[in-house]
Amino acid sequence: MTGPDPAPLLLDSERVDELHRLLGTVEDWLLHTCDETLDDLGRFLAGQAWSGGPPERLASALVADLGEHSVALARALRTADNSCGQAT
Repeated sequence: MTGPDPAPLLLDSERVDELHRLLGTVEDWLLHTCDETLDDLGRFLAGQAWSGGPPERLASALVADLGEHSVALARALRTADNSCGQAT
């Protein structure tokens, strides 16, 4: 059962842009890192009970989540800029 949608959180566009940049940078680094690093990350996530899946899938899921959140933040920035009449 899911609860009601959480209340919106207001962040200024500079903070959202910084989060977008940080998430995108970490995602890009993870996409280009060696398998050993991803294996270590997967084991770390499993040890943190991040999810119930196998370690190799946990690392892949994290990379995918970082990308999805980075894209969502970029869209939010564009929407906010367009609603303020600014071109991006």
